[in-house]
Amino acid sequence: MNRLDKIKDDKQNKSNCNNQNKILELDLDYLERGGGGTLAVGGSPSVEPSPDSLDLVKVVLLGAPAVGKTSIIQQFVWSDFSEDYVPTDRKHTFYPSVIINEHLYEVKITDVPVIPYFPINSYYEWAHYRFYGLRNATAYILVFDLSNVETFQYIRTLRDQMVESRDMRNVPVLVVGNKQDLLCSAAPTAASGLQQLAMAESACGDSREKRRNIVNLVRKHWKCGYVECSAKYNWRVIAVFKELMEMIDALECTGGVRSAEPPPESSTGQANENRCAVA
Repeated sequence: MNRLDKIKDDKQNKSNCNNQNKILELDLDYLERGGGGTLAVGGSPSVEPSPDSLDLVKVVLLGAPAVGKTSIIQQFVWSDFSEDYVPTDRKHTFYPSVIINEHLYEVKITDVPVIPYFPINSYYEWAHYRFYGLRNATAYILVFDLSNVETFQYIRTLRDQMVESRDMRNVPVLVVGNKQDLLCSAAPTAASGLQQLAMAESACGDSREKRRNIVNLVRKHWKCGYVECSAKYNWRVIAVFKELMEMIDALECTGGVRSAEPPPESSTGQANENRCAVA
């Protein structure tokens, strides 16, 4: 074998080795989905297509404990709600298909345990598995409890950390107030008299003022979307994802150039929320 043939053989072997390494690379998103593809040794690979081979939209839900993040996801994906509160102890992923404005999107929804902070760089993201995928999400849904507006401070801190640690210019963020059914739901008893009624009305007034301040902050200063819903009664849960997908779809149509204007008001109950079809 002459020197030229030997060089050609070396290049061919190196190319085959690179191709084999590409085949054997593990796609963590694919493994999370539970794919069971096999590799045919010595022949062409027989691998189920990875979700990343599709145009995936990666959505991450974040929020304080017990605000209803998992319930929102389960109502959207399965139309199911559980009265029992079970804290999320590990990361869960869901893969619904969504049609919005005649565009089909494969959506990866990630439900993670409560995180103490948003990972400031890739090292912190990979140091703990629950942080994996947070920094490269397509969009975020930040959830708080409308009946406990103090939970808004948690997502406010997270949002500040997100802005400081990654480029958020073309990353849609939707703030969701859950548990709308609990707002001022406790009616005074006949024995309580006018004093308890006055106290209840005062508490509701304070809550409404805090909510107005939150909406003003989110829409005018953060330039983010805002939706109120009730996961328990499946009220406006579809509207949550419809609003988010319209924000994502608008970015796709404009080539990733995000409008400086906040999304249109959608927290009223008059919106037609069924135009977002879930496959």
